Amino acid sequence: MSRKSKKRQASRGTLALCITAGLIVGVGLGPFVGSVLLSMVIFGLLGVAAGLYFTHRPKP
Repeated sequence: MSRKSKKRQASRGTLALCITAGLIVGVGLGPFVGSVLLSMVIFGLLGVAAGLYFTHRPKP
């Protein structure tokens, strides 16, 4: 495997992990919000945003 493909594979894993964590938190907090579907969508989108932030942040 080349170095570029390993980096791409790691960033996909990070993005998938953040989305999954957001969906799980959305299911957990659904009863407090009043709608499980709405909370899953909101926290799923927050997971996407966090995943994109972690995979595309500038290198120091």
